[in-house]
Amino acid sequence: MKPLPPVQQKTALLALCFTLLFVSGCSRTPVPESSQVSAASASTPVVMETEAPSPTPSPTPVPEMILDEDGDITLRSDIAAQFHSASFSFDHKPVVLIYHTHATESYLQTDEGKYVESERGRTENAQYNVIAVGNALQKALEQRGFTVIHDTTNVEGDDINSAYSRSLQLMQQYDDIDLYIDLHRNSSSQRSRSENTILINNVPAAKLFFVVGTGIGTYEGEYDALPDWKNNYTFALSLVEAIAAKQPDLIKPIRLKVGRYNQHMGLCLLAEIGTNADTLEAALNTVPHLADAIETVCFSEAQ
Repeated sequence: MKPLPPVQQKTALLALCFTLLFVSGCSRTPVPESSQVSAASASTPVVMETEAPSPTPSPTPVPEMILDEDGDITLRSDIAAQFHSASFSFDHKPVVLIYHTHATESYLQTDEGKYVESERGRTENAQYNVIAVGNALQKALEQRGFTVIHDTTNVEGDDINSAYSRSLQLMQQYDDIDLYIDLHRNSSSQRSRSENTILINNVPAAKLFFVVGTGIGTYEGEYDALPDWKNNYTFALSLVEAIAAKQPDLIKPIRLKVGRYNQHMGLCLLAEIGTNADTLEAALNTVPHLADAIETVCFSEAQ
């Protein structure tokens, strides 16, 4: 074969190169770009094992009241600090009802005061039981301008545990009472000289204290009608401060209780004057101090 001229040789060589490039380009498998690989990888979920964060511990709230097994209530200190003494004023001469849920509670027998016991620490002889103290309180309050009713009915009956239900019926017999006073004698296990008696100007006087019922958290459940215990507590606190201002050793702390003690009837005071280890004389000598405090707290514009 006759060789091609140089120009034709170059032209043929270039044509061959283009043919080879075209064939190899069509047969190559396309390679994905790096961005496409990253997108595919990102769509695959990744499971990570982590621990749940521990919750921030919160302090256990302190209750407003602490109840013990005897039914006594202790107020939280900041709650107790909210109570202050106050005046209970009336635009008329206050009417007071004195009564006794436990009328046969008696005092220590002496050579001058002997009585027949109905049971230990009790007598139905009104000259020697708590009714005698009620008579003295009636007289003292009347001397200070109060109108006083003293109901001496013995409501204890055969079942002393239900006496409050009967004293409630007694209270409900009266209308327009400004202050109910349930007068008691506290119990004591002392058999010798009473530590509950103090001397005021060489005169024996029995210590006293007040009981305020909340009616909440009772052993049998709550009552249908609860007392305004905060008002009754304020009243008792006012009497405590009035007595303590003159005779600080005569008055003991208020006992706040779960029971109701019929104190849903209005402004009520349950007073425990003396114990069975105190003489009746000592209890009677305490009465003027209580009457003075009631007069101080219960201001009457009509007096």
